[in-house]
This record gives sequence, structure tokens and C-alpha cells, in this order.
Amino acid sequence: MACQEVPMAEDVRQRRRRGIGDRVTGSRRMFMACLLVLGVSLGAVGTIVVLRWQAPSAAMVPRWWLTLLLSVVGLLIGISTLGMLWTAERLRRLATTDELTHLANRRYFLERWYHECDRAARYRRPLSCLMIDVRGLKGLNDTLGHRMGDLLLQAVARALTASLRRSDLIARLGGDEFVVALPETDRAAAAVVAEKLRALAIPGPWAQQPGLGPVALSVGHSQWQASWTPEEVLQQADHDLYATRGGAHENIFPTREGFAV
Repeated sequence: MACQEVPMAEDVRQRRRRGIGDRVTGSRRMFMACLLVLGVSLGAVGTIVVLRWQAPSAAMVPRWWLTLLLSVVGLLIGISTLGMLWTAERLRRLATTDELTHLANRRYFLERWYHECDRAARYRRPLSCLMIDVRGLKGLNDTLGHRMGDLLLQAVARALTASLRRSDLIARLGGDEFVVALPETDRAAAAVVAEKLRALAIPGPWAQQPGLGPVALSVGHSQWQASWTPEEVLQQADHDLYATRGGAHENIFPTREGFAV
């Protein structure tokens, strides 16, 4: 915060706006007032007003000293404010980000997904989604431990981020399951993306471990339809994922009404 000159009214009784002392203090005995705007790099965060109740005298505190004092106070308040802003941003990230992979978490994805479905309906734009799970994670956890499984999930997150567009929203639902929202993408284009992800090689120490099954991605996809709810689009992609693996899967998505924001 930069030190600034303090605006000062030596005798508010002589100001044109009569009655300012009454409005601030309820008395006409206030002789001096000064004002400092507290500013930080993000903008003004407040003000400090200093009032003097006695008439000015030779022993009155110099203006430069008052400017310095209030600037120091303003700096301390600014630092405190920045600390609170940093804490608020950290809490926001904790609420919206998966701690292990640093992708979006389930809650944030569902909030954004409902928004994307509303946008697709309003503007009649294509929207698709991918459901992904990691084949081989359980065997890796059982053989090499959960720490190695965590490293695999982080490697998958990096591979997905590198393979998809910045406009695509990638999230970890939990365990070995990931989901991707593909704005401006129809089912045919989503199928191409799904095939690309299935062919991804996930490099890591697990590739050289004997006795482990292959580590690869299973991917299902679906496109939003006007007659479908947002949950049904996700369910269709989920069914497509497990159909490719020859199995059934239970409903893992709540309805919009059942999702507690």
C-alpha cells in the first residue's frame, strides 16, 4: 500500500456543508477531521476517519506524522485483508477441487454440468460427456499398495488434461472414476475422443511390474438430448461405459432436486 496525503478539514464548522459535525458526532464541537482510504493491490478496502474534539493549537500533531501513522495502520489492515482473501480462495479451492488429482471434484462438476445442459438447451448447441474408469487400479493397489495407486490416478489426471481441450471440464468422481463434459461436441465427435482416450498409454513404474494386468482407460460416452435430464445424459454415458466391459452398473448420480449445493 502506498502512503498517501491525508485530506484534512482543519475546522469543519467553516465547511460549506454545514451540519457535517452534527451528522457525524451530534455536536458542533468537532474542529478537525481527516480521512484515509485504505487500499491494497486489489483496490480500496475501507477508510479510517480521525476526529479532533479540541480547537487547533501549536502543539497539534503535524499532518505528515498523521499521514504516516494512518498509512501504517492501513498497511496492517491491508495485509490482514489479503490474508482473509487468501484463506477464502483456499477454502473455495478445497470445496471445488479433488485433493489427490487437482481436477474438479464431483460437487463442482455437477453444478457446472447442470449449467452446461441449460446452455445447450437455450442455444441448441451440442453437448456430450465421457465416463471413464481406470482398469488395473485394484490389482495395483493390492500388489504395490495404495500409494502406487494414488500415483496412477495422478498420472491419469495429467494424461487426460494433456489430451483434452481447455474448454472441457474434467473431474474425478471418486475412486477410479472420472467424468468429462465436452461442450460444443456431438456424439460422433465424442466417440472419436473416447477412442483416443482408450488408446492412451499411462506411463509409470507399474508398466514394468510382472503379474499386473494392463493399466488402461475404459470410456463410455453420450450426447445431451432435449428430452433428457442432465442426470440421464450422465447415466447413458455410465451405461455405455459398463456395456463396453460387459457389466451393469447402479445409478450413481442424484437428481438435480436431490443434489445438495
